[in-house]
Amino acid sequence: MQDNCELTYCSASPWGTPPVKTNKSASKAGNGAETPMSCRALAMWMIQIVGLAMLALAVAYAPASAASGPWSKSDFVQARLVSAVDGTGTLKDIPLGLELKLKDNWKTYWRSPGDAGLPPALDWGGSHNLKGATLAYPAPHRFTLQKSQTFGYKDHVVYPISAAVAEPGQALELTAKLDVLVCAEICVPQNLDLTFTVPAGAAEPGAEAQLVNRFQSQVPVAESVSGIRIGGVKTIQDGKRTLLEVSAESLEPFTSPDVFAEVEPDTAFSAPVVDLFDNGHRARLTLALSGALPAGVTLAGRKMLLTLVDGTRATEHQAVIPAAVGADALATLLQGVLMFGFALLGGLILNLMPCVLPVLSLKLMSLVKYGDAPPAKVRANFLATAAGIVFSLLLLASGLIALKSAGLAIGWGIQFQQPVFIAAVAVIVALFACNLWGFFEIMLPSSMTNFAGQAGGDGSGLVGNFVIGAFATLLATPCSAPFVGTAVGFALAGGPVQILLIFLALGIGLALPYLAIAAYPAFARYIPRPGTWMIRLRQVLGFALAGTAIWLLTILPAQIGMASTLVVSALIAAMCLALASGSVFSAMPQRAGHGAAGVLALAAIGLPLLFGARVAGGSDKAETIAWVKFDRDQIKSLVSQGKTVFVDVTADWCVVCQSNKNLVTNTDAVSARIKAAAVPMKADWTSPDAKIAAFLSSFGRYGIPMNVVFGPDAPAGILLPELLTQDAVFKALDKASGKAATSSLLPATRYNEAS
Repeated sequence: MQDNCELTYCSASPWGTPPVKTNKSASKAGNGAETPMSCRALAMWMIQIVGLAMLALAVAYAPASAASGPWSKSDFVQARLVSAVDGTGTLKDIPLGLELKLKDNWKTYWRSPGDAGLPPALDWGGSHNLKGATLAYPAPHRFTLQKSQTFGYKDHVVYPISAAVAEPGQALELTAKLDVLVCAEICVPQNLDLTFTVPAGAAEPGAEAQLVNRFQSQVPVAESVSGIRIGGVKTIQDGKRTLLEVSAESLEPFTSPDVFAEVEPDTAFSAPVVDLFDNGHRARLTLALSGALPAGVTLAGRKMLLTLVDGTRATEHQAVIPAAVGADALATLLQGVLMFGFALLGGLILNLMPCVLPVLSLKLMSLVKYGDAPPAKVRANFLATAAGIVFSLLLLASGLIALKSAGLAIGWGIQFQQPVFIAAVAVIVALFACNLWGFFEIMLPSSMTNFAGQAGGDGSGLVGNFVIGAFATLLATPCSAPFVGTAVGFALAGGPVQILLIFLALGIGLALPYLAIAAYPAFARYIPRPGTWMIRLRQVLGFALAGTAIWLLTILPAQIGMASTLVVSALIAAMCLALASGSVFSAMPQRAGHGAAGVLALAAIGLPLLFGARVAGGSDKAETIAWVKFDRDQIKSLVSQGKTVFVDVTADWCVVCQSNKNLVTNTDAVSARIKAAAVPMKADWTSPDAKIAAFLSSFGRYGIPMNVVFGPDAPAGILLPELLTQDAVFKALDKASGKAATSSLLPATRYNEAS
């Protein structure tokens, strides 16, 4: 007998239960009703089971969340962008992170990497709805390898990022190019492409929120939040060592405190010696200055950012380094006197520089007309020239003090970075040449003549001689003679009084030849009587000044381009021709010629305003060395790879720089040695460049030339003398690369880029 049964389906639960076999009669007996189920019911039940399985698979293999982007991998590091939220919501700033996982025992760097290394750099080009992004740095760890110290992270790190969105509520689509340096025994630059999208939607905490927050909590915070307070900073002079002492207090006992000092300009310090007091609630951390500062350069007055780290706690403290205590007052006084003497000697040597010598020769030639003059008259005129020199240098010092107080870059000769200034000086020098050639005579207004006469002069004599002194100062500023750079560096690193005293000494030194004549006016009697030789000498000196004007014009192509320079040169030449033509005509045409010359002069000076300075600056002249463009960050990277770097800070307007090139660096022996042993890097300061100015000031220099050699055995850099010699270059290359144990070269500050 056939079993009379059907499949029945129970729908008591939302998903149902499996069908069961039931006997019709039993069903009827049990509940008096029959619940038959067809094969369709079985099929529906199977569909639901399959749906559940597919949903489980989708959940298992779908991306974890919108809180992380894909990994970008290389041999030594892998990187990705992560987010603390799953959606942008209404947030204006999205909390993100740059996550790096490094190969075992490899490391990367903090914002101030130390003796070597580079911080990570992100280029967000191609991103959408991104207004800006700020990278934060967790508290760093200190790594020591031989004598070098670096600051950064090992194995795994997340750099917190605050990404400002352009339109809140919209998706944030990120595309970034990451440049990161990773190091073990060697350093390898890595370039990785990162992508990530934070979708629109509720800004709920994402799967990576805990990771981002963990590293965000390691970013140094204010002292009031961290529970750590930096109580004071002082500088101690311990013999030849300069120490920085940091005092700190903590609500919780210190465990293993460390402090990182970032100083402007860059200065490196050793790992601190830590002393704990009051059961660990107070600490004294003493850091020693690494290496020696250049002569005349002190830490006092420099801005400093201290980062104090103790375990998972970290805080930052801004301060200004105070003057050293315990320093030998007599030694400090002697140092000031020595710098004053350097300035005197440097100022005197400036008279022999090609840019100043024509003015001195012109002035000495004027002694001819004083042959039978009373000594008082000779003395008055030469004192007027000396006064013009000293006054101009004190005026320059006052301007530099004002610029420094305003926080602007300062330096010796920086006015020659402005093409308008160069054009104006070229016009003035050309006018002096035309005057010596007899094309025109300078006639002062009667009121000025009367004033000069009342002052004891001979008409325009005192005023004219004062102007000549000021002009000599003007032409001296692009030159950095021996001792000038050291003295100026000492001055500009100090306060207003120090600057004024050193520039006063420079002025007295530059004025010494004129002061000598003023002290001994009888010298004029030994000059031959006026004659034809005097006319010839005037013409020769005129050509010397014309050569100075041409030299000035050769600086302009690097600043405004060759075509514009040719126009300026043509205008100055036309000015000279107008003066020459005016000198052979009667009064009316002469006035017309002088008027035309004035218009042409103003046009030559004003033309550079239409073009401005080129951003890149620099000269396109042929070089015997294939120079690499200056990149301060790249220096550290190259040194980390065991390479030597020869840096030449130069400018087209720097006479000594060009002399160094012609007599030393461009010679066959030196250029071949540099090309074989180092990466040659040129820092062209022809036009203003804040990064080059900061590089100069980090060595206590504010003028050029400056040459520095970096290498594995000289990561801080070896500072070469202003006047280069073949022997000095070779010794520096050997020492920096480790081929020489000693060197008698000048000391330099340790190289530490604080980003």
